[in-house]
Formats: sequence, structure tokens, C-alpha cells
Amino acid sequence: MKRSTRKQSASPSAPRAAAAVLPPAAPAPRAALAAAATAAVLAFAAIPGGPGAFLPAALAWPLALLAALALWLPLAGPGGGTLPRRAPAALEAAGLTVVLGTYLLLKVVGLHASGTDDNIYFYLAVRTGQGAVPYRDFFFAHPPVHLLVPALVFKLTGFSIGVAKAIPALAQAAAGVCLYLAVRRASRGFALAVLALHLTAYQVLMGSTDMNGENIMTAFLCAAVLAATRGRPALAGVLAGLALGSGLYAFAGVLALAIACAGASRRALGRFAAGAAASFGGLCLVFALLAGRPFLDGVFAYHLAKPGKGGRLPVFASPNPLSVVAALAHNLADYLGSAELKKSLFFHLPQHLAALLAAGLIAGRAIAARLQGRPAAARALLTPRDLLASTPAGLAKLGLLAAVLFLLQWAGLSEVYDFYSVPMLALLALPAGYAVWQGVCLARDATTWAGLRGPALLAGLFALHLPLTDALNAALWPDEARDAGRVVRYDWHDPAALTGLAGVSRALFFTAERTKGERTPPYRHYVWNKMLTFATVGEIAAHVRAHSAPDETLTGASTLAPLVALEAGRRLAGDEADTNNKRFASGLLTDERFFARACRDRLRYIIGAPRSHFTAQMLAQSPTVARYFQREREFADRRLLHHGRAFPITLYRRQDVPGLPPGLVCDAR
Repeated sequence: MKRSTRKQSASPSAPRAAAAVLPPAAPAPRAALAAAATAAVLAFAAIPGGPGAFLPAALAWPLALLAALALWLPLAGPGGGTLPRRAPAALEAAGLTVVLGTYLLLKVVGLHASGTDDNIYFYLAVRTGQGAVPYRDFFFAHPPVHLLVPALVFKLTGFSIGVAKAIPALAQAAAGVCLYLAVRRASRGFALAVLALHLTAYQVLMGSTDMNGENIMTAFLCAAVLAATRGRPALAGVLAGLALGSGLYAFAGVLALAIACAGASRRALGRFAAGAAASFGGLCLVFALLAGRPFLDGVFAYHLAKPGKGGRLPVFASPNPLSVVAALAHNLADYLGSAELKKSLFFHLPQHLAALLAAGLIAGRAIAARLQGRPAAARALLTPRDLLASTPAGLAKLGLLAAVLFLLQWAGLSEVYDFYSVPMLALLALPAGYAVWQGVCLARDATTWAGLRGPALLAGLFALHLPLTDALNAALWPDEARDAGRVVRYDWHDPAALTGLAGVSRALFFTAERTKGERTPPYRHYVWNKMLTFATVGEIAAHVRAHSAPDETLTGASTLAPLVALEAGRRLAGDEADTNNKRFASGLLTDERFFARACRDRLRYIIGAPRSHFTAQMLAQSPTVARYFQREREFADRRLLHHGRAFPITLYRRQDVPGLPPGLVCDAR
């Protein structure tokens, strides 16, 4: 009994002795931890060409300072007085001002005439506002909301290039605000990170300069996300239907929302589906009744008739389901190995890499919950039930789901344009912003030096976008390494509107040169590319106006002629604005049928230009042009191309030939 007693009394003394030898690590001073994290955050923004240099310095520095202040807020304590309680709202207001202000200043660069496809839609929107019916009175290759929104704007304001170019920019800003409000309930800091990553993405900046429809689409899609997260699935469905009514390639985003509603409840899915069917189906029904077959041809048949780009196979060439699946698999593999994807990754690696980190964080937490014996928590992290619950992880998963669906959607299309990615990039900002903000939160909540390992690991992994971008640059553009050190120069051109802000934009975002082989942030490429201007449009329009009657028309290059017509106060012959090569390649239109219609509408001028259907070669080989038109004048536009190279735009004037049949000004036979 004595031996047993000695053992029992000795047993509890062992842990006490061990504790005396190896005391638990004391919490590190919170101020020291905050100072270390602050130094790291500021270094991210300050290092030239460093991990944060993909953002403009005018945005990166303020955001870094705001993140640093957020790191210090916990030190005020719960009883810190009035200032700490108001500090989060003050930081949020400052962040919103900086992000939206930076975006709007960047958009000033593009407020000028350009030689892009949006000139087609400017013209058709003006004609719609004047009473023309899309599809019935003119060809249009997209659902009607793309035209109805700008038609309403032009009806109220009249057409001007400043207003026209502001529509896509403001639509994208509205998309960002809706996304911000949807995320704000989860976290203010998270919402700011999402907004910044969304509005500074290269293709978002590029696409929101041209009214090709993706910005109006993204605005409705993000408004649908907001409505869905606020528990209004029917309204979300209506808005999602309007997104589809702006462009069919919104489908992946709409499907992601449908899955999210299904995760919430069957009733939510039913109401969402009913709302989407009512808005999109109603629009289709109205215009199908007004226009008949031309509506189906423009919105559906035209896109199915397009030849596949590169190695893509037509998905619906055969009704055999196996053939459809095989074509989808082939096209997906083709896209995953394509230069298109590599180029998108090159310009958006920070967003994509941050989204991957978010997926890793969510998966890691699910695994940890499983190992800790919490299977319900692990399942909750990996299911779609919380996609609309306004939790950070749920919103991040919604963005990841949408990104995967958009990737699969590209396999179903005969061709994918860069600007198609704009709605995907908006939703991809959800997981990307989640990863960035989680890094800040982990650093803020750390109580020991070991607690900074997690955010340090996230920061290190995120910084990998720098060497990966360099590798993609070398693969996509070998001349960058071959001509390393060569200086490339760019010219600044003032915008046509908000010229008072042009100096601010120039000082903050523009540089007159870059050196090949050196890393250049994507936003600078945006500024240089969208600086290109259709500078001769006023001169060409003045010539057309002076040498034609008000009831005479013109036609020609689809990226130039519609804007010339608007500026000259003339119509396009037959209201044929979309005269790009793909319409002729699809077989839905031929040169003979095109000229037959144009000739019946008092055609006076043809505008020829490179990179259009109306090239010098095509016009020289056309019997109609050779018989009835003569080359009258050439304009050399030196702002449509980089480095002052001349872009030739040629006017062909209809000759007054006697003996034509009544009502015809030329004969397409």
C-alpha cells in the first residue's frame, strides 16, 4: 500500500515538473504582430514590380494602408471609445471612394470614338429609339436587351460619343456595386477586396470601354446575385433572364445561380426558374411575334452557322448525343491548350491564383473539420447549401462554381472572344477576394508569431503570379525576350468627354514608353490599347454630309461606317450595320444579296478599310462596285494603330449612271 501511495503521489508531480521545464509559449505582443503584418502588407504594395504591382499605385497604396489600419483596429479593444466603433465605417467609405474613383478615372481614357464593334450597336440603338424594330427592320445577332438599354438612354439624351462610351463603363460600375452589396453582409473588407479585383481586371477594363453587351449583361447578372442573396429568388430570376436577354453566354452564370437556389430550397429554385422564364421567355416571344424568322436567325441560327475557330468542332452538327458530347470534350481540350486561355491567364493571373487559393482554403478547412470529428461541418463546406447564405465561404464557392461552368460553356461555342470572360471575371472576384481578405484576417487575429505562418504562406503562394506571368509572357510573345531592352513608345490622346479629368488620368496611369522584356502591369496595356482613336471620323462624316443628299445612304466597314453615318446624319443602306466577315462566312448573307438590298436604298458611299469585309481586294473584285462606284478619297488615320502608323480608310462614291431602272441607284446584277 505504501508503494502504491508513493506512485500515486508521484504521478501528478511529473506534469508539474515538465511544465516548469517547458512553459507554454506566451502570446506575442499584439502591437509587434500588427507591426510585422503591416510591414508585409505595405511591402506588397511598395515593391516595384512586386506582387501588388498588378494594381495601379494610386489604388495599391491606399488599399494597403487601409488593410494595415484594419490590422491595428483590434488593439483598440472593445471599450476603445467612439472613434474605434466608427473606424470600420470610415475605412469602408475610404475604400469605396478609392476603388470606384480609380475605376472611373481609368475609364476616362476610353471616352472617344474608336474603330470597334460597338459602333454597330450605337447605330442600331439609335435606330431602335427612332422606332425601328430589331430583327424585322435590320439584322441583329444578339438578344434584344443589348439594344433596348442604350436605345432608352439615347432617347433621353440624344447620341453623343461621350454618352455612348459611358454606358458600358457605368454598367460595369453598377455590376461592381451590386456585387459589393451582395458580399457586404458577409464582411466589409471582403466586399472591398472583391470590388477592387473585379473592377481592375484587365478584360473588365477593356470590355467596359466598348458597348458589346457584356457589361449590361454583367450588371443584370450581379444584380441577380444581390437579389438572390437577399432572399428574393423570383426577382433574381427576372434579372438573370435580362442578363440572358443581353447575351446568351450569360448562361453559365445563370446556371450557377440556379444551382445556388436549388441548394437553398426547391421553392427558391422554382421561383428563380419562373422569374427567368418570364423575363427571357417573354422577351423572346415579343420579338419572335414582331420579327418572325429573322429573330430566330439572328439570335440562334447565325451563331450555330458560324464556322468553328481554330480546331473547334461544331457541337450541334449532329443530333446524336454521343457526337455532341465528343465535340464538347474535344473543344474543351482545345480551349485548355489554346493561346486564348494562356493570354487570359497572362492578364488575370492574380485573380485566378487567388481563386485557387480560396478553393484550397475551403478544402483544407473541410479536411481539418473531418479530422477533428466534425463531419457535419466538413460536409457543409463542400455542399452548395450555403451559396446564398451571405457567408464568406458560401459566396466564394458560388464564384468558383460559376468559373467552372463558364469554362465548360466555352466548349459549346464555335469561337470565344476575349470580352466573353467579363461576367466570369466578375464572379471570379468572389473567391479571389475571399483569399485576399482571409490572409488579412489571419494576420489580424494572430496571437503568436506562429500564427503569422498561415498568412505568410498565402502571401508567398499568391506572389507566384509573378514568375508564372513571366513564363506565359515568354511563351506567348517570344519577341519580348529576343528584343529585350528595346523601348516601345506610345502617344497620349485626350478623350472626347470629361477632358478636365484627362490630366489626372494621364498622371496616374499613363507612361509614354515600355521596355521589352520587362514586366508591365495589365492596366497599362489597357490604357495603351484603349487610347487608340477613330480620329478621322469627323472629317469623313463632314465629307459625306457635304457630298450627299439627306436621303442618300452609305455602307461599308462595320467598325467604321455606322459611326460615320451617325456623325454625318445619314442612314446606313438597308440599315445593315453588322457587315462583318462572319455574316458572309456563315452563308446567311452573300455579296449579291447585300448589294441588292443596299442598292434599293439610295446608296451613295461605300467605306472601305483593312480588317473588314470591304477590303480593297473585295471592292476591286466586286462587279457592282466596278460598274457603279469610283474611288473618291482616302483618309489616313494615324490614331487607329499604335505608333502613328497610317490606317487607310477609302471612300467609294456612286457614279450617276443614266438609264438605271426607276427606284435604283445601282444594279447588283
